[in-house]
Amino acid sequence: MPFISIYTILFAFSISTFQSKELPNQLNDFDLKIYQGDNIIAVTASEQSIDLVKEKFTINFKIKKDDEAGQNYHAARLITDIDPDIFKQFEVRKNFEEIPSLSEGTSIAGPKDSQYECIFFGDQSHHYIFYNNEEEKRATLISKEENGFVQLSIDIENYCLQDLEVNIKNTNFEKLYFVFFIDENLNQKIDEGEFVKLIINFN
Repeated sequence: MPFISIYTILFAFSISTFQSKELPNQLNDFDLKIYQGDNIIAVTASEQSIDLVKEKFTINFKIKKDDEAGQNYHAARLITDIDPDIFKQFEVRKNFEEIPSLSEGTSIAGPKDSQYECIFFGDQSHHYIFYNNEEEKRATLISKEENGFVQLSIDIENYCLQDLEVNIKNTNFEKLYFVFFIDENLNQKIDEGEFVKLIINFN
């Protein structure tokens, strides 16, 4: 075989290998969307800024169903704050224990069979959002998919201030900062494509 043909084959093989390499999960794997009235905003970037009216809105997303036999339990984690510094905690390859809002004992207590009644602001805690069944859930089930995923939603309308619930329309907030995170491979680590930093601008 001519010398040039060997290198042509090797080059073609290397290109084929590169193209078939498994890429990190894309954010749209979560099918993450924000609903407010007739307005639907798809979240497709690792950091995104959106505009909303200062009223109730809904976060829709999809997540793997729990595998009770294998004891693999999937959840979304939502960190909310009025300070953009919350974003600094989230970097690829960080372990949970390196992140103040995700380390052990930082999950915010909530109902076992319904959504959180309000969101909590802070950089030392997170909302733990899951769906096992109608008796064990912190999200509303939208649909079950044949590929082993479920579509869920949570409503954002009130925030908690000590023992009070305050409707967001009665606040002077101009921006909120959310981190939405799903540990898809359950490795207790921040991997590429598993989180989004969301800036919410209120009109």
